[in-house]
Amino acid sequence: CPQSGPNLFAAMDGQAGKHTQQLYFDNVSPATRLLEKRRQMYEVQDALESQKARFAREEEQFRKKEEQLRAKDLSLQHQLVRFNKFLQDNEAKRRRAETRAAEEAAQIRQKEDEIRELERQLDHCRQQCAELEEEVSRNMKYEEFLERVKDTSDEWGEIMDLVTRYDTLESANKDLIEVQTLSNDRIEALRKEFAEYRRRQEMRMLEMNNRVAELSSELDEAQKDRQEYEHRVDEATHEDSKHSLKFGQILMSVENLFLRCTTKRKNIQHATTPMDDEAAKGKEEEGQEVSKDSFRKKKAKAIRELNVILNYLKDFKEITETLKRERRSDPNRVRQAAVLDVEPEVEFHKEKVGGGDRNSQNSGSQSLGAGGTKDLRTGVSGGVSATVGASQ
Repeated sequence: CPQSGPNLFAAMDGQAGKHTQQLYFDNVSPATRLLEKRRQMYEVQDALESQKARFAREEEQFRKKEEQLRAKDLSLQHQLVRFNKFLQDNEAKRRRAETRAAEEAAQIRQKEDEIRELERQLDHCRQQCAELEEEVSRNMKYEEFLERVKDTSDEWGEIMDLVTRYDTLESANKDLIEVQTLSNDRIEALRKEFAEYRRRQEMRMLEMNNRVAELSSELDEAQKDRQEYEHRVDEATHEDSKHSLKFGQILMSVENLFLRCTTKRKNIQHATTPMDDEAAKGKEEEGQEVSKDSFRKKKAKAIRELNVILNYLKDFKEITETLKRERRSDPNRVRQAAVLDVEPEVEFHKEKVGGGDRNSQNSGSQSLGAGGTKDLRTGVSGGVSATVGASQ
């Protein structure tokens, strides 16, 4: 906006205390406008400098006032510290004075109590003295009695002999009384100990009876658990027998198939493969197996035999498919080959069980594949069809 600049400058000039007249040129050249703008800019700069100087002076005054206030605050803090110290000293002196006054009052009360106690003791001593004088006057008759006894009897020469004899008998009587008291106390302690022992034994008997009842109930529960576990063991044994019978039947079936493949099909053999060697080795070591490893060894043996059976089935499948293709391609030659009596052996090589391509699984299948018709005619000749016909 072209008018916002002059208005802003006028506002800044107004803050500086100057009133400038705004000039608006409608039809003037750009140079004139530029000069006018520069003049206004210089005026604004002068106003800004004056404002800065005024702000600097005010800031210096504020700083001095702040320093004065800080000094006054520091002085007030020192005075406050001295006043607090003065109050603390006065409070300590007051407490010491109160403590001394309390101690003096306590001492005065203590001395007054001691005076009263001594007066009471003095009165008690005077009373005891009077009582003793009365007792002496009462006991004079006993002295007179002892004098008469001494004069009338020749056994006692002095009154002190009688007194000593009396003291001895009194001491013996006291000792006997103490012994009797100790004996009575011991008897009472033994009686209490016996009662406590009897009570403990009764409690123990009660606890033992409760324990016997608990053990009896636990025994009943254990017998029930034992019967349940025996029932479970019988069921598990029965199931194990079923599984063992089923496993034995499976092993016998596998063994039967394996023997049929290896003994009745002598013209198609896999004896040169490691499968047969391991199966034969398993049959030789069957009688020497350890009981805990017998299941694992039998399973491994059955797997090896099943692998051999699988090889035979694959061979029969390949031969059957090859014969079907031969019959479809040349029926006359197949009929001529069927009348031959020669049955050459067909040897197959090892098949990889873990997978792989078709050429690596069965070398016999390579010669009987779709692209191996020439090898079938030259290598196997008509004996293959005769062998398959005989096996079927």
